[in-house]
Amino acid sequence: MSISAQNAFSAIEIQVDRGQEVAVAKLVDDYMKDAKFKEGSGFNLERLRQGSGDFTHRFVFYGPIGNRGRVNSDVNEFERDAFWTKVRQYIKKSRGYSGRVIDWKQGNDKQNNFLVYYVQVKDPTSYAKAHKTILKKLGNTEFKNRTVAFGTFDIGRPENATHWIGLSGEGTDDLLMMHKNLQEKYVKEVTEYFSNRGEVIDLKDVRIESVAQYN
Repeated sequence: MSISAQNAFSAIEIQVDRGQEVAVAKLVDDYMKDAKFKEGSGFNLERLRQGSGDFTHRFVFYGPIGNRGRVNSDVNEFERDAFWTKVRQYIKKSRGYSGRVIDWKQGNDKQNNFLVYYVQVKDPTSYAKAHKTILKKLGNTEFKNRTVAFGTFDIGRPENATHWIGLSGEGTDDLLMMHKNLQEKYVKEVTEYFSNRGEVIDLKDVRIESVAQYN
């Protein structure tokens, strides 16, 4: 799920019936496996887990704002349309949104799960400062191996969220252990974070599992 700060992303969440996941993954791999992306761009296929409602998977296209995606000569319009026509046969419903990555600290390769919080941030400046502060304080301990990130939802805001906050883990139990440690071992740091970040309304959280990455 490696994405750099100051990148843009567009995501499409889809609902696929049980048993059809493999077919969708195969279509994606056939279309993306030989793709040539612009520098810093890529595509992620993700499985949506707890908290996702009816949606089961997510396509994420990311890259530098204004210069992302595949190189111009890499795929033609016919190939692109054919891919989406095939994928739509398996999609029961979908929704899309776009945003930006404001800050991204990359974790290690074992961190293939992501807990994403959908939030409304009332004071982005205070939040950004609080985020950087707790990341600095826990960067060599609880957050050492984790991806820690946040960014904006700018178009098609899901759940009417203005921002997202992401923390990685190796799976559900690792993410639960992270919460336990934050609540028990790092009370001072977490309390300061909540006190200094300004008003933030938590809307929902979703666990996301990486299926395939292309870049």
